[in-house]
Amino acid sequence: MYLVRIAQLEPGQRLAKAVTNANGAVLCPAGFELTESAIARLRNAGVESVVLEGGSSNADAIKERIGALDARFEGVTDPAMIRIKETVENRLRSMLPREES
Repeated sequence: MYLVRIAQLEPGQRLAKAVTNANGAVLCPAGFELTESAIARLRNAGVESVVLEGGSSNADAIKERIGALDARFEGVTDPAMIRIKETVENRLRSMLPREES
């Protein structure tokens, strides 16, 4: 599994994890093979990245992003900002392969 930005997607790639919207509704299920129109719909829905099957894991890049997030929020005490950080961190951790999380 590996994380790919929406701009880098190509038809024929297969999703390793379901893509959901902010309300949790499934936009594309895990195992779905991407088409041009599906990629366009995901882009229009505001999806920024997806997790694809195959390839090598980009766990190191995800862990690096979590580290950068921790550094950016260091010293923050505002409860709303802490919730935002936790939400982003949870999203990043959900993209890690199970053995890495």
